[in-house]
Amino acid sequence: MKIPRKRVEAWLEALEKARKVGENLAKSLGRVTVILHGSYARGDFNLWSDIDLLVVSDAFRGVRVLDRYDVVSELLEPGVEAVLLTPQEFEELVKKPSWRHALARGAVMVRDDYGFADVVRRIAGSRLVSYSDMLRKVKRLLRESIEL
Repeated sequence: MKIPRKRVEAWLEALEKARKVGENLAKSLGRVTVILHGSYARGDFNLWSDIDLLVVSDAFRGVRVLDRYDVVSELLEPGVEAVLLTPQEFEELVKKPSWRHALARGAVMVRDDYGFADVVRRIAGSRLVSYSDMLRKVKRLLRESIEL
């Protein structure tokens, strides 16, 4: 089945935004783990989909949840929605059934300075892919896509 080129280009753009956010966060905060989840990780996004990221950093330790957004708001690209967690909060989050379900449906490890890939892999299994693997997949789809 051929996929419309504009759809694949939107997917590629979302992946690039996620990568750029991860890079900018690492420059600003130091160590970070960034996980793309939701519709762009699964491939069932639409025009109104956000780019959903889990961002894990020790830099959030001792910072109130709402104040964390003040720390990173200038580093987030338009259309990016981020859940900002400390490593300990992430470990608690992945115990919750709703988050386990969300990650099991698809996750892309954009950056993993904390080594959480194994934790997410136990939840998502083969649905966890590296950023580079997802990028290769989407670029292949772009080559095979059609103009509408």
